[in-house]
Amino acid sequence: MVHEEPVHEGKAYIWYEMGFFTYWDRLGHCRVICIDTPEELQSGLEDALQKQSSSLDSSDPFAMHAPLLDQIILLYDDSVWRVRDPVRKIEKVSAPD
Repeated sequence: MVHEEPVHEGKAYIWYEMGFFTYWDRLGHCRVICIDTPEELQSGLEDALQKQSSSLDSSDPFAMHAPLLDQIILLYDDSVWRVRDPVRKIEKVSAPD
């Protein structure tokens, strides 16, 4: 994961309002459209899908959801750890001696 602090509109964070749409047809073709996702989700999902291409069950309309959710969880983990340091600073200041 990228651990840089992007600045967007003067804020030290970026809010991602991501959208995910899946389409599966009778021929077994599955498409996932990911809208407004960070680059690390896109590249991570591409890597995961390439590694799993031989084991991905194309007859399962939800087969691509597991790798997608894995990537979203990685983003959430990164987000939680980014909050840890500022919260810890506040705890140290406000903690009684």
